[in-house]
Amino acid sequence: MELETPLRDVPEVAAPETVASGARSSSAWTLALFLLFWILFYALNRGLPYLRNGSDIVMDAKKQFERTGRVFPSDPRVDRVLIFGNSKILAGFLPALFDRLAAAGGMNVSSFNSGFPGSDEFLPELEDLCQRGQAPNVLLMTLPWKPDPAKRDIFHLIRDDHAVVGQLFPFRFWLRDFTNFLMTADNHGGARRFYQESRGDARQVLDDRGYYLITEQSRFSGGRIPDDFKLATDQPGKVERRVAPPPGGETKELNRLLQRYHIRCYFVPYYLRAGEAAAPTDYDTDFARAVEGATSCKLAGPDYFLYPNRLFSDQTHLNTIGARVYTQALFDLLRTRLDQGREHALQ
Repeated sequence: MELETPLRDVPEVAAPETVASGARSSSAWTLALFLLFWILFYALNRGLPYLRNGSDIVMDAKKQFERTGRVFPSDPRVDRVLIFGNSKILAGFLPALFDRLAAAGGMNVSSFNSGFPGSDEFLPELEDLCQRGQAPNVLLMTLPWKPDPAKRDIFHLIRDDHAVVGQLFPFRFWLRDFTNFLMTADNHGGARRFYQESRGDARQVLDDRGYYLITEQSRFSGGRIPDDFKLATDQPGKVERRVAPPPGGETKELNRLLQRYHIRCYFVPYYLRAGEAAAPTDYDTDFARAVEGATSCKLAGPDYFLYPNRLFSDQTHLNTIGARVYTQALFDLLRTRLDQGREHALQ
């Protein structure tokens, strides 16, 4: 008589349906948590926009204003002057002073500072202004155009992945900015006062029509660097020439805007510290040939001005006195051209 041998315990194998269901459930929870954190940080970023450093606050305020605000008066008798550049222009060009100098010379001018920290972009802002009926009559540029981007292939499908990431995750630096804010707040009278101060910076840059005094990098009393200040990277014996890349899509679009909206365009000098580089020639023939061969812009003056240390708030940017000196120099350089342009427009 055969006896049945009891089977040992054998672990049950989950049915395929059960495994698939568990995987879907896990994915759903992961997606839900991702969306929850995305919404949370997005709300914090939108609700507390002034926790970031000053340059980011200023940049966003100016970009928003240039997209939606009235940059220039509607009076057709007013000559509209717009200057592009990086943070040197942001902290170096005083529209109110430029306009007063023009008025003293019998010209009716309204200028705006479109310098942005850490950026050499200009076409998107210029195109937006033109399309909104805010095209300038005179465009001032300090940096040459950018070379055409590399052709896209299967490994580079997105032209500007940084811009895409910035759109998808505008809060990606929120924790870092929040930490820096808390660490710096005591030096500004506490978190509440520092937040109000940062919000005031955004308003002030618009009141000053794009000008912003950069103080974040200033480490010296009185807002000026010492006369004996220098850096290991200074090259007092070398001229820093501006070099224009081959013309491409950006120059083609620039020329289209200049022609369509009857904009007079000039490349003007930027500035460096005395001792940072050698004195440039009064007129860079090679750069002028490149600029005037690729665009309808003209070159005005040298590649840059050299200023003493006392006019700088840090190693790169001018203080308020320096900004007055630089703005005066640009006006003196452009005075005749502005006057001739006004006479031509009246004819």
